Order: sequence, then C-alpha cells, then structure tokens
Amino acid sequence: MSIVVSLRLTFEGEVQMRKREQAKKTNNVTHNTGVLRTVLLSEIVPPPNNVRREFDEKGLADLTESIRRQGVLQPILVREIQSSKAGKGKYEVVAGERRFRAARLAGLKEIPAQIREMSDEEALGAQIVENLQREDVHPLDEAAGFLRLKQEMKLEIRDIAARLARDVRYIARRLALTNLIEEARGDHRRERITLAHALEICRLAPEIQKEALAACYETKSVLNKNRTGYDYLPDKGRPARPLRFLQEWLTKNVYLNLKQAPFDPRDSRLREDGLACADCPQRTGHDKTLFADLRDGDRCLNPGCFQGKLRKFVEVTKAAVENKQKRPAALISPYYGASKETEGALGRDQYHLIARRADRCASAERAVVADGSEIGRVKWICREKTCRDHAGCRIEPSSHSSSGSPSIASSENRNKRKQELFEIKVNEEARKRVMKEAARTYGWPLDREHLNEAVKEFFRRIPSEHQRTVCEVVGMDESEAEKLRFNQDAALQYLAGLDDQRLAQFLMLCSFAHYGANQYKNNEVDQSEVIRLSEERGVDYALVDAEVRLELCPKKYRDDHEAYLGAVKNGEKMDKPVVFERSSLEERADEGEQTSETRNRAKGQVA
Repeated sequence: MSIVVSLRLTFEGEVQMRKREQAKKTNNVTHNTGVLRTVLLSEIVPPPNNVRREFDEKGLADLTESIRRQGVLQPILVREIQSSKAGKGKYEVVAGERRFRAARLAGLKEIPAQIREMSDEEALGAQIVENLQREDVHPLDEAAGFLRLKQEMKLEIRDIAARLARDVRYIARRLALTNLIEEARGDHRRERITLAHALEICRLAPEIQKEALAACYETKSVLNKNRTGYDYLPDKGRPARPLRFLQEWLTKNVYLNLKQAPFDPRDSRLREDGLACADCPQRTGHDKTLFADLRDGDRCLNPGCFQGKLRKFVEVTKAAVENKQKRPAALISPYYGASKETEGALGRDQYHLIARRADRCASAERAVVADGSEIGRVKWICREKTCRDHAGCRIEPSSHSSSGSPSIASSENRNKRKQELFEIKVNEEARKRVMKEAARTYGWPLDREHLNEAVKEFFRRIPSEHQRTVCEVVGMDESEAEKLRFNQDAALQYLAGLDDQRLAQFLMLCSFAHYGANQYKNNEVDQSEVIRLSEERGVDYALVDAEVRLELCPKKYRDDHEAYLGAVKNGEKMDKPVVFERSSLEERADEGEQTSETRNRAKGQVA
C-alpha cells in the first residue's frame, strides 16, 4: 500500500509542477503581449515626450473620417500609469498616438487597446522604435529619435543599428542631422533644401554651416538702407542649387586636404593651445564612419583654423631662418605689386628669385614665401636694385630644362603652346557642332526627365557666355542675340514663334550649353562632357573634331590634316597632326623611337 501511495503522490507532484510551469508561461505571455480590451478615451493620456513633433493635418483628417466610418481597426498600445503622473489619466499611449488623436476627433468614447506592463525605459524604447519604423517619418524627427536612444537609453551607434536593422553609417549620418543650425533645420522642414543638402551641411561646425547653407542658393542683391550699396543674400524664393554645387563649394572652401598642407599636421607649435591637426576632432579622419565618402586623404573641416596655422607656419619658418642667418629675413609674395594677403611682403617686382646656387651674389639672402601655393617655402632672393648680377633681369627655375639647354626648352614650350592654342580653337568649334547635331536628335514631346532638366536649367538663367553660345548654335546674328538676351518681350516673341520640336531643341540646348565652355580661351579645358553628349545622342565626335581641325589648320599643314581626316573616316588609328615645325632633335628622337619599336617587333617575331 505504501508503494501505491508513494507513486500516486509522485504523479500528483509532477502534475502540479506542470501546472505551475504552464501558469508561469501564461503569465510571461500576458506580460509580454499584454491584455487586449476596450478602454475609455477619457482614461488615456498622450505620451509626454513623443519623438513625433508634427502631425500632418490632412492625413489626420483622413484618418478621422476613416475611423468615423469603420472604427479603429488596429488596437493602440498603452501602459498603466499612476494617477499622480498624469492627473485623471489611468493609461499612457506608448504606440498609436495618431490613432488615439483621430479617435477623439471622430467623437468616439472608447478605443481598442493592448495594455502591457512596461517600465519608463521600456516604454520610451518602444515609443521611439515605433515612430522610427513609420514610412513618413521626417529625417529630423528620425535623427531626434536616434539621439534619444543614444542618450536616454545609453545605446551605442552599433547597438541602435542592430536594434533597427539599419546600416551603422546610416545611423551615424542621421545622428549628425541633430547638429544642424536652426536656419538649416527650418529650410529642410520647408523643403527648400533636400536631405542630401542637409546631410552635407550637418557634418560641419556651426560657424561654417551658415556659409554652406548660403552656398545652396543663388544670390540676390538687396539695397542696404543703412549704408550706400547692396547686400548679397541667399535667394530662398528660388529652388536650391543642385547638390553638386554645394559639394564643389565645400571642396574648394572647406575640405582642405591635410596631406597637401605645407606644414606638418603633427606640429603642435601652430596653435596657442598646442592642438595639432592629427589630434583635432574637426577633421574627416576623426569620424571615418561619417565621412566614408571622402576617400582622398584626411581633410580639415575648419578653414579659419587652417588659415591661422598657415600664418603661424610662416612666422615659425621666418624665425628659424633668422635664427640660422643671424639677421632679419624678408617675406616675399609670388604676386606683382603689394601683397593682398600679408602686410610687409615684397611683391614679385621688388626682388629677383635666384634659382641656382651658382647665381647667388653678394646680396643674396634667404626669404620666406608669405602666400600663394608655395607658402612657407624658403627661397634665395636678391633685392638690391644696383646689383651687377641681377639688376634688370629675372631668373626663373622654369627657364632651364633638366639638360641645361634653355634654347631647346623654350622651343619645346613654344611648340607646345602653339599646339595648345590650336586645340582650343578646334575644341570650341567641335563642341558647338556636336551640340547642333545632338539638338537635332530631340523631338516633341520630350521625355519627362529631359523636360524637367531643360526647364530647370532655362529658368535658372544661364550665364551670359552660355547664352551667347546658344544663340550662335541656333543661327542667330548678333543683333537678334542681343534682343533675345536682354529684351524679355523679344525673347517671348521668339519662343512663341517656335514649333514644338524647335522649342524642345532650344530648351535642351540651354541645359548643355556650358559643356566644355572656354570663356577666356587661354588654356585648354576638359571636353569630356561634350564627348559624353555626342555618345548619348549618336554624334561622331572624332569625325567632327577631325573636320574642324582640317578647316582651322594653317595651309602648310593641310596635307597632314587631310590624311588624319581620312584615317578617322576609315576607322583607322592615327596620331593627331600638329601645327608646328618639329626641330631636328625632335625628329631624331621620333626616329629613334620608331627604330626601337621595329627592333622589338622583330625580336617578338623571332621568339
């Protein structure tokens, strides 16, 4: 009997244990998923610190009307709170505040809700994550949510990325939006600047952001009543410039490559506080996640500090020279006349630059370059006006070739310049012909993409030199072009007289008139955009280029250029002919290269 009783007790014990485990699981599920029931709206209060700052009025009105017709289809998430925290409220909204607000506007008395036990920290986390998972969340609100997760929940960027299944760099760049100045925030909220503009600006120090924001817009002149003259301000009444304009401005004015700096980035003498560039947080290398798109070296983000270090670098170099030569050292400028950058620096017309040791005279001295591309360099100069060796002459390093033969070097330079001037003429004529042929490939109606681009470029008022190009390409004489450029009524009359196809061609011409433009025609400019246009529109750029070369070359070189044109037409490879007489030295060098190439080919055949 005792054995039977013992077995029965053991069985009952196992049953009770299973019941307790099942109850425990049930309690856990209830705690995690909550209890679903209908709750009076009067017992619910909105969250005190919701990430979502703004609710679209139209969207909220549409949701209200939907709830009025169909009711609340998806329960909101609430948690029970103490009455002392929210007056008469018994529950606090954790997720679904928009549905809660719409239900009240619809006149409902109660709402389906999931009641879950949650601590303040759990509620905050769920609230932030719920808002961040919405499709219509504004980037600035998203950034604020990430910041709260980082600060209030003590999460690192990688933890936030893992929790939301996002890329680490995405989180880092969104967090940087919280650094935007108020003016930039407002412009982004009003959609004056895009998210891409904002992401570029937010990475900068606040004192630079205002200038960067101004670079996003065209400028307008406003008469200043307090003084004589005009102020040039950002024109926010017009669309912002494309992102590439801001990026080019940042590259030129803000992103200063430390590898190309004349001073050592590790030099702690260039700031009063001893902070070297290598240890400074205002550089791209300090946050590689945020600046992963800038791959060509560590860059300074504080132009003011960079310029200050340049000035200090000149002072340090000057002091070192003076200490070595035991007398004051001069500051020199590579520019003629008085230096605009540094007071007291000698202009280029006030000294002779000594390139070689053998040319140093009794008055030769060391000097420090105070501005320009060689700032901080030490040069040997002579500033004695009565110097027998250097009075009335100027010796430049570039006047001598490595072989020590100035005549050969100068001849090569003249030939190179002559060819370059010819290339400029060819490129200018070829680009216009490519544009003319490319314009003929457009027809009405334009693709929406092309039309948008053309209208945008047209209404942005292209610069005057590009306007002249457009007028020349469409075949206007000078008087007609002047009317079109300066008389609005005449321009409207001209455009009204164009049929749909010619209007489409005119608009697209406005959008690529700046390709390969060479305003001053002093040096060659890149023609890659013209070549790209020719490829896109089925224009043979090589043939156009060869035809223009034949038309513009001097008569004595026509045979070579005709041969080159024939080779291009036949699809054969041939070096472009030149427009200068080759020296005997150059011809011998070419013959030597050809002989060497012939030998190599023969060796290859024997092998």
